[in-house]
Amino acid sequence: MKKGFWNYLEKWRGLFSRRRVLRWRGGWLQNGYCRDCRYCCGPQDSSKPFPMALLPRQLHEGMEEDFYMLDGHTAYMDGRGCKACTRTGCGLPREQRPVACGLFPFVLANGNLYAYKTCPAVLLTPPAELALLGLEAARWLAAFSLEDLRRLSLDIAAPVLAEKYISLSIQVFDREGVNLQLR
Repeated sequence: MKKGFWNYLEKWRGLFSRRRVLRWRGGWLQNGYCRDCRYCCGPQDSSKPFPMALLPRQLHEGMEEDFYMLDGHTAYMDGRGCKACTRTGCGLPREQRPVACGLFPFVLANGNLYAYKTCPAVLLTPPAELALLGLEAARWLAAFSLEDLRRLSLDIAAPVLAEKYISLSIQVFDREGVNLQLR
């Protein structure tokens, strides 16, 4: 992360004078900040690919028109951002968007749930409210098959997690299977 916490807090407070909606709606996190922010889906400050796995049911002919592709089932963003990002937000129907987009600002990594530190939704939402939304996200994820969860979960090294994410201390799955307490 090239810019720190205080830089982003100041930036988002200037852009968002009022809190915006952040809630679960129809199996998708409605993030009222996304439309005007587009930090995560717009041009990135890194040329390193950020992978977003697609589920088998999301694979379709012409995916290369919608996404930059790492392989046949993994879209990614890099310094160019996302191909589907438009001036008014995402140009794709929800069912074609990566699960990662429906979770943001939450990220499934190494089987656990994290919040992305620089997202305005994370910085401007009270921590207790964010924690409850994270628990809802984990419960939503726990309904996926273990195979799908393994596909969706990013493999991120501990130092990167510490730098860019806030741990919610919620384990969605491990080697043994899905966390049954979430179901």
